[in-house]
Amino acid sequence: MKELQEAAINKLAQRGVSLGDITDGTRTFLTGKYKDAIEEEVLTQSITRVLHKDEVADIILTALYLDEQAESMPDSQPLKARLQRDANGHNVDEILAIAITQQFSAAATVHYGLLDDLKPGLIGIINDKTDSINVYLDDILAALIASSAMTYLELLGGNKY
Repeated sequence: MKELQEAAINKLAQRGVSLGDITDGTRTFLTGKYKDAIEEEVLTQSITRVLHKDEVADIILTALYLDEQAESMPDSQPLKARLQRDANGHNVDEILAIAITQQFSAAATVHYGLLDDLKPGLIGIINDKTDSINVYLDDILAALIASSAMTYLELLGGNKY
């Protein structure tokens, strides 16, 4: 594994998202949406393929850096209040997440939107945290799950839905 990808995976873990969480979220999404029995080896391959792109690692590290900087921002900064409540109209978090999904498929981008709207599982837990700022983390997780799910279907021979 490259240093950049290791740094991204480690930073995700520091912010509360493990590889197991991405795997569980992807598995849950696939079984809920497509009702398929999941081939665990292919699932692992799909997540590895997503996480091992330099562009994905760059986005993860950038997004999580922005969350960290928002936390240390003085309360007097108007942006901090917007980030604390994940204000509508900020949209930078969605733009970064979509930058991940567009590397994989239009379907990944559509499914990211669904996951961002519904906020299932850990995505919602992260979104609802009040002890830290996670404006970007919940969107990054949703994008990783959507991208991994669509990559999984592609590895099985294509989206057959």
